[in-house]
Amino acid sequence: MSLLSNLRDKAVVAFVKNHELVKKFGDVQSVSIDSDKGTADVSVLLHGEIFPIKFRGYYYFDDTDKGTDIVIRKITSERQWIDEALEYWLGDKTLRYTLPGLAGGLAKVLF
Repeated sequence: MSLLSNLRDKAVVAFVKNHELVKKFGDVQSVSIDSDKGTADVSVLLHGEIFPIKFRGYYYFDDTDKGTDIVIRKITSERQWIDEALEYWLGDKTLRYTLPGLAGGLAKVLF
């Protein structure tokens, strides 16, 4: 893995671990990034659950006038009811977040 790829992956991991929506529902146990495919596999111990649940986010980066955005185009889960809830909530929408500070600057330089 190249240094640039490693920095990009670390920016995605930091985004996932520090995102307020993720923290609202549970605690991140692990994050695995496949930057070639644009996927993040995240294991989350949801509040009230005994075992972590695995999620997969499909993402890409988009440069804007305000910085670099991470765009999540789809989220899936190993639980059918969660998949259906995500599909109902998101449908064809994307989630777009501007990467703050150093992470955004690194992403803009790297992409």
